[in-house]
Amino acid sequence: MGVKKQVEHDLAKRYYVNDGLSQKEIAERLKLTEKTVGAWVKKGDWDKEKVSLLVTKDNQITSLYGQLQAVNDEIKTRLVVRDIPNFMLKPIKLKDSSGDEKLEYPVYKAEDYPILIGNFPNSKDTDMISKLTTAIKRLETETNIGETISVAKNLVLFIRSIDSAFANQLTTYCDAFIKQKMSDGTK
Repeated sequence: MGVKKQVEHDLAKRYYVNDGLSQKEIAERLKLTEKTVGAWVKKGDWDKEKVSLLVTKDNQITSLYGQLQAVNDEIKTRLVVRDIPNFMLKPIKLKDSSGDEKLEYPVYKAEDYPILIGNFPNSKDTDMISKLTTAIKRLETETNIGETISVAKNLVLFIRSIDSAFANQLTTYCDAFIKQKMSDGTK
């Protein structure tokens, strides 16, 4: 497949899978035959991909925020465990004045011993938090071709309600802009 055809193929796929345009609309926009678009849809199994397109950027961000919240909740509700020596946790045999034996536990203040496990992040937690926040930041700040298409589509729909002739002209420019971005590899 030549570079031009590959660009048209990729753009057609994005229009079909991400934007829900019909094969006819795609063919008209890209000046292709419906037969060509239909063949690409069938060969690439785009219908299946369209149905399984649940891994959108917004869903990923929401999921990552949920994971970050779960980590923070686990840290907050974690029981504080102090590093109390074992001998302080075992009973001691004592004899009273009449010679009878009894068991007593040593008296101690838990606060006098260092925290072994606490409700603050450990190195594993901080690594997880760092990775999650990095992934969230990357997803929130990166712009890909799909988002460019989405913005262009929303702009054209908005303009169409005001001036349909200009919206058609704008669609041509948006399509050319998107083709250019896809062919030169910029996102």
